[in-house]
Amino acid sequence: ARSGIDRLSLRNSACGDGLGLRALVPLFLAVALSAVVVDTAMAQSVPPPGVRISFIADRSELTVGDVVTLSLVVSYPADLAVVIPPVGREWEAFEVQAQTAVQTVSVSDGNRTIAKQFRVTLFAPGVFETPALPVNIRSPDGSVEQVYGSPVRLTVNSVLSGPDEVLKDLRSPADLSTPLWEQPAAQALAALAVLAALAMGGYRLYRRSRRQEALPEEVIDMRRPWEVALEELDRIERLDLPGAGDLKEHYILVSGVMRAYLQATYLRDDGQVDATDMSTEEIGAAIWRSTPDHRNAQLIMELLQEADLVKFANFAPPVSQAYEAAGKVRNFVAETRPV
Repeated sequence: ARSGIDRLSLRNSACGDGLGLRALVPLFLAVALSAVVVDTAMAQSVPPPGVRISFIADRSELTVGDVVTLSLVVSYPADLAVVIPPVGREWEAFEVQAQTAVQTVSVSDGNRTIAKQFRVTLFAPGVFETPALPVNIRSPDGSVEQVYGSPVRLTVNSVLSGPDEVLKDLRSPADLSTPLWEQPAAQALAALAVLAALAMGGYRLYRRSRRQEALPEEVIDMRRPWEVALEELDRIERLDLPGAGDLKEHYILVSGVMRAYLQATYLRDDGQVDATDMSTEEIGAAIWRSTPDHRNAQLIMELLQEADLVKFANFAPPVSQAYEAAGKVRNFVAETRPV
């Protein structure tokens, strides 16, 4: 009898262990699946080396209808190209009141810092997180990677507080000695209801008209400065303006390519300088300060001075010289483009 009891105890123990292991299998699977999802999400949101993304709000608590400012700040090495796309007016639960253009905050030690701000509001109480906002990062090899900043959490409180949230006592029965529609209180309520309906209708029409005003689509040019310059020179040469006798327009376009290329390569780190609005002498002084290559600086001055003579002094060079001006700009861009 004792041996039979021992065998029964061992069999029950084995069954218990088997059931316990089978019960733990779903738990192990859930933990492994969660780890895979977390690792995937982290891999998609980790920025490249040297890139830091900060998404902050000027406050974390607000009431319904208040406007809060969200600031997206990106710091990155200067050899990368970073693009922050705009968002629509209806950004999931958020309504975007305004958004700024991307601004350069600082440039130092080979790093750049840019920022973009969004003024948003919410019309419902609760806790909200900003939707995913992609940041496109282009590497020097031409590859584009999309990363995301950490979402911002906002707590929206109701405009009702204190005594307004407490239930009030029932009012006394209404006086029905006269018809309801002849009572002053009923007439006042009817008038208020009509005004409220008119106001609500006007507000809906206003919101509909504002919603139909779509934000202009922002065109993002991912080309490098020398690619832009060479493609524009190709377009100018196809126009063949010197052959048509329009030397002035030809020199205006060619010198514009030179100025834009200088702004994007030599003068881009000087926030107070814009080569497209500077005189030839001012450009020369800025170029002499920014590059030790005096031969290129002399070539730039000669091209811009020749263009000034045609544009402002009615100088008419030979047609072959006008064609050579575009060729000189093309050679300059090809020689000074980064390797």
